[in-house]
Amino acid sequence: MPTWPISRRTVLRGLGATLALPWLEAIEPVKPGGKPPVRLGFFYVPNGVVMANWKPTTTGSGFDLPPILKPLAAVRSQVLVLSNLNSNPCKHNVASHEPTGGAFLIGAKCKPSEVPEVAGPSIDQVAAAKIGEQTPIDALALGIEPGHRGDHGFSGTYLSHLSWRNSTTPVALETNPKDLYQRLFRGRAPQPANWTGGAAAKPGQPSSDTMEASVLDLVRDDAKALRVRLGSADRGKLEEYLEGLRGVERRLAATEGKTVAVAGRELVEPTFPAGKGIPKVYADHVDLMLDILVLAFQSDSTRVASFMFGMEKSGRAYPEIGAPGSHHSTSHHLNKPENLDQLTRINTHHITLFARFLDRLKKVPEGDGTLLDHALILYGSGISDGNKHNHDNLPILLAGGAGKTLSGGRHLACPDKTPLCNLFLEMLARAGLPIEQFGDSTGRLSLA
Repeated sequence: MPTWPISRRTVLRGLGATLALPWLEAIEPVKPGGKPPVRLGFFYVPNGVVMANWKPTTTGSGFDLPPILKPLAAVRSQVLVLSNLNSNPCKHNVASHEPTGGAFLIGAKCKPSEVPEVAGPSIDQVAAAKIGEQTPIDALALGIEPGHRGDHGFSGTYLSHLSWRNSTTPVALETNPKDLYQRLFRGRAPQPANWTGGAAAKPGQPSSDTMEASVLDLVRDDAKALRVRLGSADRGKLEEYLEGLRGVERRLAATEGKTVAVAGRELVEPTFPAGKGIPKVYADHVDLMLDILVLAFQSDSTRVASFMFGMEKSGRAYPEIGAPGSHHSTSHHLNKPENLDQLTRINTHHITLFARFLDRLKKVPEGDGTLLDHALILYGSGISDGNKHNHDNLPILLAGGAGKTLSGGRHLACPDKTPLCNLFLEMLARAGLPIEQFGDSTGRLSLA
């Protein structure tokens, strides 16, 4: 332990850059024996799933993982499968996808209008309003796809925005990993000295608009000074965190079209639209966004996040996994084997990427456990069967230990037609944010 306490607001600084720190035992106000905070996540997949390949056939802890959920094998001990949850607010008599997106995290029907309006703040923003002042960013709303026009008289905003600050203001969706990383960790861009009177940077200094201006290089001296103030456990956490940042920076640099030598071959990274650094391959895009989210949680830059694997009604094709048709069209499977096979591949692909994220959380030591022990992440869809467009018996998972208060590795069959909002109440309570009512909730969902 250090000889004097370190403030929670301590950051590493250097040449105009600032870097938040991971949770460390030495940081106040956490006292000896205290625990890191619970991080909340709300992950969404569009267009429903193949329920026959999703839902376990038995309840309790002895269930076999069905085909879609098999990628969770390595983290199943910290995953709950929840059945019989429903969301009546997602229903509408003339449309399905837009009302689903506009109600999933809100628990009340959205307005059928080209001007979007929901009933109030989404559950992630309710949590952020209570704990957001304790972190640099109150909450993150992340996704992969931009918006799309709506249909049936509904605004397209409902399709691409699950998170709402109030009834008329959706939270801006972050889809660009480079922008997200810079927002979280770069702080004010360094200004190289101008020795020539022109626009050129000082020789030997990197341009501030490239990842060559590594935030880690800029804060190296501050990091060195901090290490001597930390105990051995905290030094290990700091090194692991900084190495994670370095890995993300390398990947972001690669997205800028740099050539990387691997095993004697020159591999040219994909070209990205307008130089924005967005990976061309879907899985790479998701992985990079979620790796940055791990760092955001690890550094306590935020404690609340939502993530959309695709906008509701997404028509993305996945030829790289043998699913070349439109996701939305395929979800209208008509029970055709070829459609069910493609949809199962898509559903499994999403779960595989989610499992990788959970595994990454599991590998980050924190407090008396891991970052996954101190997280609570919902994963699911507001539609069950994409062919039926039904909103009962939703495909829902809950991952993480919620501060080691939650036992996973189980399939829980909730009472029939239990409101999804009951789960929201339980999630917030497990994070130390109990509220009495939200949306159409009827009480907290028991996860015993």
